[in-house]
Amino acid sequence: AAILQSEAHCMDVHAFFEKQSYRNRTIILGPNGLQSLVVPIYGRNKKQAMLEVRISDEIAWQRNHLNSLQTAYRSAPYYEYIYPELEKILLQNHTHLAEFNAALHAFFIKRLKHTLPKDSVSYDLIEGELDKRELFHPKKEKELLAPYSQVFQEKFGFVSGAGIIDLLMNELPNASTYLKQLVVR
Repeated sequence: AAILQSEAHCMDVHAFFEKQSYRNRTIILGPNGLQSLVVPIYGRNKKQAMLEVRISDEIAWQRNHLNSLQTAYRSAPYYEYIYPELEKILLQNHTHLAEFNAALHAFFIKRLKHTLPKDSVSYDLIEGELDKRELFHPKKEKELLAPYSQVFQEKFGFVSGAGIIDLLMNELPNASTYLKQLVVR
């Protein structure tokens, strides 16, 4: 929503990696409720810029994430359009988190029919731009969103707090309009 609502935007790849943030995780809505998908990284206890963060290859996290996505969304209306592209991105051998995130961002922005944000060239704010890096954090209280159709709505009702994957799987043609009407603070 923040990207779609701003004229100029960039992804700060020079910011320090923050543990327990959305920099290496997303939330999906599965048959047991909200579920975190976390990309494991090396050196998570040391201070390092996003560009330096390496993805751990010690566990088969990609296959686990893909299985979770299939379980959660195989009956979603736009699964056939979204899943194959996500699968392709997840199965690529990304070595760095910033590279993986850039591939995901490019996919999401393309699906939302918007222009791709530029990467930052340094750890500085663009003059006149608001710092939106801390708008979204797993430990912050979630705002309740306007309901949209979800796969497990009959079981849970509408569940706020799932990531963009949930919105795209369920509301692909309306996703951009939905995000543009949200209030970003």
